[in-house]
Amino acid sequence: MHIAVLFNRVALADSAGDLDVLKQCVAVEDALRKHGHSTTRIACTLDLGAARDAIGLANPDLVFNLVESLGGTDRLMPLAAVLLESLRVPFTGACSLAMLVTSEKLVAKRRMVESELSTPAWLTELDAEWQGVQNEGWFPESAIIKAIGEHASLGICDESVIECRSLQVADLVERIAEKTSHLRTPHFAEQYIDGREFNLSILAGNDGPEVLPPAEIEFINFPGGKPKIVGQDAKWNESASEYMNTPRKFEFPHSDQALLDELEALARRCWTAFDLRGYARVDFRVDSDGQPWILEINANPCLSSDAGFAAAVQEAGLTFDDVIARIVGDALRRGL
Repeated sequence: MHIAVLFNRVALADSAGDLDVLKQCVAVEDALRKHGHSTTRIACTLDLGAARDAIGLANPDLVFNLVESLGGTDRLMPLAAVLLESLRVPFTGACSLAMLVTSEKLVAKRRMVESELSTPAWLTELDAEWQGVQNEGWFPESAIIKAIGEHASLGICDESVIECRSLQVADLVERIAEKTSHLRTPHFAEQYIDGREFNLSILAGNDGPEVLPPAEIEFINFPGGKPKIVGQDAKWNESASEYMNTPRKFEFPHSDQALLDELEALARRCWTAFDLRGYARVDFRVDSDGQPWILEINANPCLSSDAGFAAAVQEAGLTFDDVIARIVGDALRRGL
């Protein structure tokens, strides 16, 4: 087959998070060629007409969709899937609606509540009280300020976690507005779950989704009072202590088995509730009572060799080449 690899155009001056898509392109193209496919790389921008023409010229049997953002924002990422759907060309990964629902965190959280999937409560600049809870006047002990539609831990640092015991809704709304103004993208406050963090990767298969081995992010040598979060430095700054002290692990004691089974079941429910396809990742926090909380659902997790999805693939005893073949196979089974 001839496969077009569609990615969001980047520049050398872009952040490490943005430039990572080039590493994914190389890895995916290499795997596709090993399976005998020819490839064409196509850069996508907000000039969707140019992308449409390039796809038409390449005339691919399938498009491997690696677009993670457009026009400098992740919020426009679903436009690539919309374009491919309009062209009626088979493509990998989630459909445009699933991309939209999962990439807009507030929309995703509402879907989780409707599906009876536990997610931390939230507050926006327009809310008079916390959402996702039944008790009127409820207030968390602490909260974390996050971007509504951006990923890669944009702007998340220690100061993003706020002690709430002496605050009112108006105080938090002010903090949200400050972050929104500073980073020029809408933010919201989410109940901060102080506990363990897990990532569960999911891969499509002939008999349905396969949940890969669960990974836990460890927080090593974090001083007292420092929030245990995977912020922007922990994710992208290789010289930062947070980056070096947040390794992932796949080995667990037998006492964790019931929890791991519950996380796997929840990941499967997310796959169904959000109509995920190809591959995905679900991020959890588990509080001190052992209660899992779903933080995010990523419909197109990073496929770089040093990312969490690739680590889970290796732990499962699969090769990256096999995974790419399964993602392609899922797209072809789904067709148009």
